[in-house]
Amino acid sequence: IPRQDYDYLLENGVAAVFGPGTNVLDAANAVIDLLEGKRRNV
Repeated sequence: IPRQDYDYLLENGVAAVFGPGTNVLDAANAVIDLLEGKRRNV
């Protein structure tokens, strides 16, 4: 997903965008937090 599209996606309901180079453990923890209702727009 192109970086310039992140804001649009987040503003339109996407809970998180994980771009290239995202640490897998950080992404997994963010997904768990989202599922538990702890985060918005990571």
